[in-house]
Amino acid sequence: MKKFLLFLLVLIIALAAATQFLLPSYISSRIEKQLNDSLKPSSQTVNVESQPGFKLLYGEADHVYGSLDDVKLGKLNFANFNYDATQILVNPISLLASQEIDVVSVGSSSIEGTVTNEDLAKFLSTQAGSEIQDVKVNINKDNISLTGNMNVGMVFKGSVKLDGNLELKDNTLLFAPKKFTINGATIPGLTSNVLEATEVYNFNNFPIPVKAESLTVDNGEIHIKVKPVLN
Repeated sequence: MKKFLLFLLVLIIALAAATQFLLPSYISSRIEKQLNDSLKPSSQTVNVESQPGFKLLYGEADHVYGSLDDVKLGKLNFANFNYDATQILVNPISLLASQEIDVVSVGSSSIEGTVTNEDLAKFLSTQAGSEIQDVKVNINKDNISLTGNMNVGMVFKGSVKLDGNLELKDNTLLFAPKKFTINGATIPGLTSNVLEATEVYNFNNFPIPVKAESLTVDNGEIHIKVKPVLN
């Protein structure tokens, strides 16, 4: 009887240890697979924490966080995404039956994407390439400027400069021009099409429903914070 009780105690400890260490690793692998399938990062890290670990059997996780590198969204490359969520509840039936992470509710969460000056400059250069040749882009905290050459009315070729800023509008990241000059002068009526806002990325096309909340430009990087929106 004592041997059986000892065996039972060892078995319980072993099962507890397995749920504490193996279940978080399993959930992490499922999240990693879904992120690879939807966002195709060059690399990523996933961390899942739950105390006690057996709560994961019911779809409950205390903390999930991680990062993804080199994510292409539309024509814009994001250097990385960092995400953090607490008090996550996933559908345990979907998890067990189809090994899919179906999020039911989240206590708090945040996602921050980072775009480098170089990647934004590459995007803007591509967009302006049909109208402005030899494009150079300068990005700082207060202004984004594109300079180059442009054929004006098929008469002469002028040096042009387009100044603007990034902004979030209707869940979309836009480059909003504010001033356009040719050889240092403003020519009314000639460049109205150049001053139209350019869509950089529409977050309505993000793999999960999100709302873009804020953006900052600092130290050569553009940081965009979005918040997941659950049905």
